[in-house]
Amino acid sequence: MLPNLLIIGVPKAGTTSIFSYLNLHKDVFGSNPKEPGYFHPLRWGEKLANIDKYENAFSGYSNQKYAMEATPGYFYGGKKVSDKMKDILPNSRVIIVLRDPVQRLFSFYKYKLSLGHIDSGLSFEEYLEKCKSMPIDEKIKKENYDFWGMEGGLYADLLETWQSTYGDNLKICFFDDLVKDRVRFTSDICNWLGINFENIDTTKMVIENKSMLYRSKSLQSFAISLDKNLGALWNFIPFVKKPFSFVYNLLNSKPHNAVLSSSSRKELEKFYQKDIAKTRTFLEQKQISNFPEWMNR
Repeated sequence: MLPNLLIIGVPKAGTTSIFSYLNLHKDVFGSNPKEPGYFHPLRWGEKLANIDKYENAFSGYSNQKYAMEATPGYFYGGKKVSDKMKDILPNSRVIIVLRDPVQRLFSFYKYKLSLGHIDSGLSFEEYLEKCKSMPIDEKIKKENYDFWGMEGGLYADLLETWQSTYGDNLKICFFDDLVKDRVRFTSDICNWLGINFENIDTTKMVIENKSMLYRSKSLQSFAISLDKNLGALWNFIPFVKKPFSFVYNLLNSKPHNAVLSSSSRKELEKFYQKDIAKTRTFLEQKQISNFPEWMNR
């Protein structure tokens, strides 16, 4: 089985939570892992793996209406990814969630800190300087993805690409609406998918994938590896993972001290201003309204 529902972006815009909420529905089967990343190699000019590897992420599928995966980085693959995805998955539907690019970048920075991908001593201002100083031809390389954060908030051109490929099978949402009312947000997606929202147990709709720092990097690396290796097991005993994760985070996590300064905010708002205006024009042409505050700047 291959997917017919994909959540493709943007990173740090609630895609893990949305995947979890939809996965509560009896008509939706979520992949394992949540992010198979099958189409990622196209972004880096690499070949796709054998399709069998992708199908393995959906083992256990039992005739649900939708087989779903959520790899938010697909969005940035643009036409290379959209065209190939449409070719391999011709009847698929695609969801894109947009977030204030300034807040998205700050969240991306904290997430990369939590993974240990960037030095824990690197302040957000220093991170921005490193992003700005790196030439674009270096920044687009796979090994430098951690410093592609600023460009990750430029949505307009990529939205046009995905729209031209998927048309009415593309749904664009706002992270702000998810935060404001996750029940209403998920209900709206269910209506678009043609499935009954009442089949979701809303008491299980909790926020997923919060970024945090860890006291021991080596222990966190081990935990990530263990989680991946036990992926299939968690599907059978999901009630064990959550208390296990709670205790682990209690012992090894610590709060973020990073702060988004007013000067950095103003600088980034200026950087994204033109793209936000272009994004808004594009969405208005799609008759999308009720924009979040950041789109009115």
